[in-house]
Amino acid sequence: MQQNDLSSNSKLYDMLSERIFSALSSKTRLEILRILSAKPGSVIQILDELKKRDYGIKYRESVYRALEKLVAAGLVEKYYDKEERGIKYRLVKTKLEIDFQTGRIS
Repeated sequence: MQQNDLSSNSKLYDMLSERIFSALSSKTRLEILRILSAKPGSVIQILDELKKRDYGIKYRESVYRALEKLVAAGLVEKYYDKEERGIKYRLVKTKLEIDFQTGRIS
């Protein structure tokens, strides 16, 4: 049974790795991560920052979808800001370390 546990852990790890690499494969999502590295923000705040940077994003739905993909990959956290009464996003980690020998991402 221990072999099955290792196999299912490996499958889970592969799935999470795939989500992380997929999330990092977009220039827009990478730019959003750069924005969030400075401070947390709402969809509208991030959209405004992308517009200031002349990034070519026009719609908040595009930003929302990009953020949700980052959340699904475990790179960004979605939370409710009580002071501003709204949903915001923040980075979970500011650094990722990839060990290609073991396949670990930390």
